[in-house]
Amino acid sequence: MRPARRAAAVAVVRDGPQGPELLLRHRPGQTPLGVVGLPGGSLTDQDAEACTWYGPSPRAWARRLGMADLRSARQHVVAAVRELFEETGLLLVGEREGDVVMDPATPLWEEARTSLESEGFGLPAQLQRRGLGLRTDLLRPVGRWISPDFRHRRFDAVVFAAAVPAGQQATVRPARGRREEAAGLHAWVPAASLIEGPVALPGPPGWLGESGVVEACEVTAPPTLMLAHRLAEAGSAVAFLLGLADGAADRPLPRWRMAPAGEDAGRLWMRPTTD
Repeated sequence: MRPARRAAAVAVVRDGPQGPELLLRHRPGQTPLGVVGLPGGSLTDQDAEACTWYGPSPRAWARRLGMADLRSARQHVVAAVRELFEETGLLLVGEREGDVVMDPATPLWEEARTSLESEGFGLPAQLQRRGLGLRTDLLRPVGRWISPDFRHRRFDAVVFAAAVPAGQQATVRPARGRREEAAGLHAWVPAASLIEGPVALPGPPGWLGESGVVEACEVTAPPTLMLAHRLAEAGSAVAFLLGLADGAADRPLPRWRMAPAGEDAGRLWMRPTTD
């Protein structure tokens, strides 16, 4: 069994005409977060570097995440903000408490985004150079997803939730020479549509064939659907985020795994479960 890589992911939520929605993006190939899934990825050593924090301290986050190691807690929070910026252009940083960068889609920030994606300066170094700090109060811990043992690529990912900061909108950087595809690589998807299926999901032109729809469970990782259920049950993005905030410091972070659900015609079926 391959060890699971430590990772962070962010469920970005908002209210739409068909109820609360999740921001999902398409990734080529097979990844632990799904072909279509939440923004996120592996932790880096640079994520542990010191920077200005606004909101819960690394020690407070360690308690929330059930981690004894402050460095690890810092890495998870920084990685969540970094991956969100890299993959969606949304940036949870500001100059002071209560402040947030209004428009990170400027050439200066796009240069920083490119540097992060190419493993140049880490996010803490980028923020220190600009006199900015992490708005850790804009993140809510949701759960911890551990990929099944039988997967070749495995994540042990802390999943956070957040709303879109005022004045910002999600963008996807196109691959070189494929700018026309970028707009379709992310989308806001109603939580109810993900559950009920089949549903249209983001991706390159024609990737879902003639029907243009797919059952979400075929291309997403279990935590995406588990979050969709919780979001739909909450009834609104605001209620969902408030529910995560209420008493969060006193609740252990749920751990999500896959457990055997029985056999059928010689095939072993699995279902997500919470520790």
